[in-house]
Amino acid sequence: MTLEAQIIAVLKENLGMTTEEVNLESRLIEDLGVDSLDRIMIQAALEDEFSITINDEDFAGLRTVDDIVKGIKDRLS
Repeated sequence: MTLEAQIIAVLKENLGMTTEEVNLESRLIEDLGVDSLDRIMIQAALEDEFSITINDEDFAGLRTVDDIVKGIKDRLS
């Protein structure tokens, strides 16, 4: 499974959505309806999935699924 697919799977699981609803261009708030509680749950799930720590301020600045992918790639490299 690719990194992108793993991240989309985490988002789907935490937001109760299908793959078709979540793609790299999806905007977290506008398209996926992510609220502050969702952000906390997603951040924690991503930290668990990839065994990393994500700075709260950095995560708050992410706007799209692709932003999350790029942020995770940076943490893993």
